[in-house]
Amino acid sequence: MRRVERWIVTLLLIQTFLLVVTQFLISNSEIQVYVDPVYQYLGVFKDEDSSIKTIDHILKNVLSF
Repeated sequence: MRRVERWIVTLLLIQTFLLVVTQFLISNSEIQVYVDPVYQYLGVFKDEDSSIKTIDHILKNVLSF
């Protein structure tokens, strides 16, 4: 039983160390741009038309009877 507990504690310490190192690298280096996908979301860096588009506005020429 002591052997299993020793393995669990060792794995937890390794995991904690790797998490702390990874968090430090992400927050203090340029790797954040490559790891963090937030910059790819639609409209974050694009200057889009600020007018409100409704269903009627989008479909006004589709169903013209």
